[in-house]
Amino acid sequence: MKKLMQTSLAAMLLAGIALTATAQNAGLGKKSQEIGLKIGQEVMQEVMKEGGKPTPESVAKKMVEKMRANLDDIKKAGTEDCTTLYGNDKASNCQCVTDKTDYEGVFSMMEKQAADPQKQSEEAKALEAKTEETYKACDLDISVMKKATEEAMKEAMSKKG
Repeated sequence: MKKLMQTSLAAMLLAGIALTATAQNAGLGKKSQEIGLKIGQEVMQEVMKEGGKPTPESVAKKMVEKMRANLDDIKKAGTEDCTTLYGNDKASNCQCVTDKTDYEGVFSMMEKQAADPQKQSEEAKALEAKTEETYKACDLDISVMKKATEEAMKEAMSKKG
């Protein structure tokens, strides 16, 4: 049971990480957090129903499957959170970032990192560079989102401890 709880917590952590990556324009805003929580809870319920000893890889696979199934909601939440962060006058810029984000690349990277969490791949660096280019192309300052994400992570960690 302890192992199951650890796996469940890992699923929730993956949801947070996933949303940081996939809703890059969200700054971990409220809508994105709600989607992440929903997906994390669904994955937890499935893992608990299956019993056995789930691996981080199997949990990550379920997480990515759920994210793919909820991609439209993730995109919508990311755009809404971005607009909240940057202002209504930047709504079209936020939509631009959402439209240009390589979600499948993010999902693929998540699956690979779940298989080998210690490995920070060139793929992750390339994806980060691509994200920065996307923000620039959509005329948004990525540092605003990065700062908001940092603050959201600090807040989440302070609630944990």
